[in-house]
Amino acid sequence: MAAPRTGDVIFLASVLIAHLSDPHLPLTGLPSWREWRIKRVLSLLSWHTKRKHVHVPPALEQVMQDIHQNSPDLVALTGDMTNLGLADEFRAAQQWFKEQNLPPTLLVPGNHEAMVRENSSEKRALWTDWLHPQNNEKAPSVLIREHVALVGLNTAVPTFPFLATGRAGQEQLDLLASTLKNLGLSGLCRIVLLHHPPVAKLVGKRKGLVDLNTLQDILRQEGAEMVLHGHSHRATACTIPGTRIPVIGTTSASHIAGSPDKAAGWNRITVTPHPRTWEISVQRRALGTDGSIHDNQATKVYTLHRHLTKTAV
Repeated sequence: MAAPRTGDVIFLASVLIAHLSDPHLPLTGLPSWREWRIKRVLSLLSWHTKRKHVHVPPALEQVMQDIHQNSPDLVALTGDMTNLGLADEFRAAQQWFKEQNLPPTLLVPGNHEAMVRENSSEKRALWTDWLHPQNNEKAPSVLIREHVALVGLNTAVPTFPFLATGRAGQEQLDLLASTLKNLGLSGLCRIVLLHHPPVAKLVGKRKGLVDLNTLQDILRQEGAEMVLHGHSHRATACTIPGTRIPVIGTTSASHIAGSPDKAAGWNRITVTPHPRTWEISVQRRALGTDGSIHDNQATKVYTLHRHLTKTAV
């Protein structure tokens, strides 16, 4: 919480963010007769032959227990709650959110939520408390806590079988530019969330973000303090080309232990304001083969310029 104001100086405390992604909650049943599509048939086969054996509830339970023990101020969830994007899966995820009783949470959809072209308004309405939609449905979502603004970009669009590409769309990107500009002028630490990686080669072309270059141009022009993503199912760290903006990826929160860069986990992100900079530390927490969550990798610390509207420390 922010400390009281003293004179012209505002003292701000650190904000702790839990970043997780791709939980792929267990499949609740078969599609209804209205929901059958070729792509869902293929995904159903993939689930039963492979994916249900690597995305398991005990792993997710350990991750969520560790998150609760760390008492984050905000939760950033970068998509893929479901497997086939079925209405029953959306309802099951809604119940999961209620049971978790998380602090303020911003969720952006993943490609599994938009697997096929259909009217998804009723399904999305179930997640309103976590999607934080704006009056303009094309606008990025925004969740503000203290001096941190989470900005959600929806890149989930229906695609043909064997494709999992994403697209933000020009209208949403234009609105993102103005949103980032206004939040920056307000002196907030801007953390952008999207499902698909905003940097090339983190996933293959058939899974990539189609309008990646346009998004990068906007981030270079308007700025952001960090970008969080999922989709790759890997723990990665890089930057937007030509900038110092950190780009942080994470594994599936329900993946079995094994490979350190794929085991279930989450990113413990601490945003600390200093008089002229933001200090953002990222500690990877991952599931070990012993069944418990441990620090994984060294803590990464990023120092970025802070835009001030008033004297603050």
